Order: sequence, then C-alpha cells, then structure tokens
Amino acid sequence: MRRILFSILCFSALQAAPAAAQSALSDLRGSGDAQESETAAGDADQNGPVEQRNPTQATVYRLNAAEAETGSSGLGTNGRALPVRPFSDRIAAIGRAVPLPEQGIDTSVFGGDTTFDAPEGIRLGSFTLTPQLTLSSGWTDNTAQSAGGTSGGFYRISPDVALTSNWSRHQADLSLRGSFTSYPEAPDDDDWSLSAATSLRLDISEATQVTTDLAYTYYREDNGSAESSSGSTDYVQQLSGGVSARRRVGLVAVTASADVDRNVYTSDGSSESGRDNTLFATSLRLDGNAGGVLSPFVEGSLLLRRYDQTCSDALCEKRDANGYQLRGGLTIASGPKLTGELGAGWRIEKIEDSRLENLSGLTVDGSLVWSPSRLTTVTAGLGTRFEATDIDGASGSIIYSGDLRLAHAFSDRLVAETGVGYSYRTYEGVSIEERTMTGFGGLTFALTQNVALTADYTHRRFDSSQDGSDYTENAVEAGLRFRH
Repeated sequence: MRRILFSILCFSALQAAPAAAQSALSDLRGSGDAQESETAAGDADQNGPVEQRNPTQATVYRLNAAEAETGSSGLGTNGRALPVRPFSDRIAAIGRAVPLPEQGIDTSVFGGDTTFDAPEGIRLGSFTLTPQLTLSSGWTDNTAQSAGGTSGGFYRISPDVALTSNWSRHQADLSLRGSFTSYPEAPDDDDWSLSAATSLRLDISEATQVTTDLAYTYYREDNGSAESSSGSTDYVQQLSGGVSARRRVGLVAVTASADVDRNVYTSDGSSESGRDNTLFATSLRLDGNAGGVLSPFVEGSLLLRRYDQTCSDALCEKRDANGYQLRGGLTIASGPKLTGELGAGWRIEKIEDSRLENLSGLTVDGSLVWSPSRLTTVTAGLGTRFEATDIDGASGSIIYSGDLRLAHAFSDRLVAETGVGYSYRTYEGVSIEERTMTGFGGLTFALTQNVALTADYTHRRFDSSQDGSDYTENAVEAGLRFRH
C-alpha cells in the first residue's frame, strides 16, 4: 500500500509539467549569473504582499511558507528518521521569526539552490503550482540505521508539490512532501515519510494579521532510540493545527495564538497507545521594535497534555500534565547580512502522578541567516523539544538540537552545501541519555532548465547510555531532480 501511494504521488508530480508551459516560460530562465537569477526571481513575485511586507521571504523563489521549518530540524534531530530538510526552509523560518518588516534579508542573499533551473511553476487561476520530483540511488553501510545493521544499496523516490496564492492581499500556501526509500537486499528496512502542510494568512488591516496553520507528518522513529520497540519499526503520526492573531501598536507587536498537537504511535500496524497524547497550548507574545538592529520579545504559554490511556505501563502511572513556558530573547535585523531570532526560557509540565518527577528544563531556540557574500549563505539553528514517553519511571524526554549549514554558488548551475548537526536527549526520572551527530555534504548541478544532478554524502553517529544501542552510518547518494 505504501509503494502504491508513493507511485501515485510521483506520477502526479511528473504529469504536472506540460511541455506547452515549458516553452511559454522558457525565456524567463537561465540567466548567466546567480545574482541576476535571484533578482529576477524576486521581481517575478511582486504580486503578493509577502515579499513587500517581509523581505526575508523573498530570498527563495516561489517560497511555500507552509513548510517553513520550526526549530532546528535542518539536519534531523534525535529520535526522528527524516530526510534532510531543504536549505531554503531555514530562510523561510526566519521570515516567521522576524515579524516586524522594517528590516530584513533582501533578494541579493543567495537562497541555497541553483538558479539556472529555478522553478517557474504552473499558473492555476490565482495560484501557482510548483511540482518537483527527485529520483536517486546509493549505498549505505547500515540499512537498518541501528546496531548490527548491514550494508546494501537503496533507491529513493521523493516527490514535492507546492501550491501558492498570487493574491494582492492575504496569502495561502499548501505543501506536500514525501520520501520512499527501498533496500532491495533488506526489504524489512524499507522506510517512508510524508509531510503535508497548509497555511492561510489574512491581512485584516495594515497592522493586523490572522494566520491559521494545519500540518500532518508521518515518519519513522530512530531504531536506536529507547522509545523504539525491540525488533520492530515504530512510526509516528503528528497532526497539528493553530491559529494566531498579530497586531502592531506603535513600537509593540502583540501576538496571541492557540495550538493543538496530536501524536499517535504505531508499531507493525498496531497502535502503541501508551504514548498517544494531545498537547494543547495557548500563548501571548510581545515584540518591541524601536527601529534598531536588536529588538526584544517576551512570550508566555499555558500547556495541557492529555494521554489517551490513563494506565499505560506496568506501574499504571498517570501521565496527564499541566504546565507553562516562559521565554524571552532578541530578534536580529541587520539589513541583508544578518537576520534571525534567539530565545531562551523555562518550561515545566507537572505530571499528575506523584510518583513521577515533573518534566522541566531550560529551553533554547533560534534561527539565524548570515550572508557573508552574495553567493554564500550560512544558516544556524537551535531547538528544544519535550517528548512523551511510557517508559516505566520516566516523565518524558527533552531534546536539545542544533545545526550549522553553509551553501555556496559556484555558478548559476553549480551549488555546494555542507553542514553539521548535533542533538542531545535526556530522560527525566531514568538514567537514559542519547546523542546524535550528523554530517552532510552535497552538490547540485543543473543539467537543463528542468533537470539537475544531485550527489551527497551523509554521516550519522548515534551514542546511547543503553548498552548495545550505539551505531554509525555512512551513505552516498546520487540522482536526478526534475521540476518545473
């Protein structure tokens, strides 16, 4: 069933690029200089208010804000087995992190991708559809991504479809991404992930905006994690939604939001209901903006976590929790060279069962984009996640992650990227610690105005305090990317 679903997605993506549209729009492509291509991309998108209100979001051609990454998931984080996020997602995240538009990154900043084959998209009324498909194959020395894994070849199918509105006011985005990886010599290790997201921004007035978001993600847990069931592959389904309203009043912007996150865990097709839970959150944020490079913000949140099962483990521990989070920090808007946000705070979830310790700890998060030259961009990210568990005696886990990525354009056809990521996971109430290090390097070369050659190398190292869980993986991969 999984292979059929991905075949349908791939076929749809390929059919979305008719030859007639290609010939009609070919004169807009293939500038001889990466800088000129980026500028042309920004000029082509002046119909909507996103680029005018926040120049940060103009750095990526046909940017789909529905998939802007949250926190530091660019190179993956501890406990998740997800494909490397596109470089442009970090830049998109900055667009949301810096809500005040007086300063921001302009279109001279390199967006991290080849511009010779910059996607034109297909106009569908007042929307633009941008399809993309990547077909690749490679070799890894650990197909299971776990201790004792064996080496073998693999192939990967990765469709990506984005739909973006071209309205003079408001903004609507829809994104669908998938990835299916098959290991012919080890079919039990076959893996797939799916991500769908939609976002709608309503410009009520010049100073007031209302935004709604809805997202669904399906991915595999790291086989080495303490949460993974022995001898089985565990998958996580996440459904999240939220609504926020922001209003600027003088030198202050006020944002009120409400969010719901639903997490369902499955193992070999059956529900692992011990961890199934829903997290409710409501937040209030104040941003100050006096026109300087640094602008402060403070934010407070109330949290409510509810588990589906009140007795989920051998000790029958009741894990429902109430809590709060307080954080503050700075937004940075130093023109086109440096933009981002850095924040820190404290979060606590008070567990209902008195036998369990409260899940609490320091939170750090942020995203930065630095442009040392017009053909080089550096991004950095920090993130903190609080995760549920049903391990006896454990209240949950806290994951701290960070990554640093660099992209450079040698020409409008050739782009290189490299990066490192690190995450640390600690459990409250039990002595379990997990560390993950990721290194990544890749090249993209545009063969034509629709096809690019991709090649990359990934190294992953997982260390756990639990005996027999450590492993390493080295993988090389090459393929073709098709987009319109």
